[in-house]
Amino acid sequence: MSRQIHDSSQENAMTEIALALAMGFFSLMVLTLISMGAGDAKATKTQTLNLATLAQSTSSSATDIERDDLILIFDGKRFLDTAMNRINPKIVIAAMPDPNTRVVLALDPTLSLEQALKARELVKAKNLVVSSLDKKWLKALSNKGRAQ
Repeated sequence: MSRQIHDSSQENAMTEIALALAMGFFSLMVLTLISMGAGDAKATKTQTLNLATLAQSTSSSATDIERDDLILIFDGKRFLDTAMNRINPKIVIAAMPDPNTRVVLALDPTLSLEQALKARELVKAKNLVVSSLDKKWLKALSNKGRAQ
């Protein structure tokens, strides 16, 4: 009978050691996560695209068009200015007298996310706002396409 008591106490000891090791590992994992900043919401920086409609400028929002703003229109194939003339965004932005001038990149709302990101990548401006075109601009674009 003493043999059975001895065996069960050894099993209890092994269980206790395994439990202690698991708790130690868990404590190390929690400390590592805390030291890496997990759970610190202020440490993460998110980038967002402002896809507000260009024509809705009744309130003071980021898409209000100001007199000094440079407006670039991208229809999925080409960049245009507000007079519907084809332009090269690199040349136009390089020629700006003030590099901090706000550039409004107006996109066709039917573009895929991939096309929108490619257009965004081509416009190297410090102060960029991405917006979508309203119905009037889309109609003007379709008329421009028919005229060509």
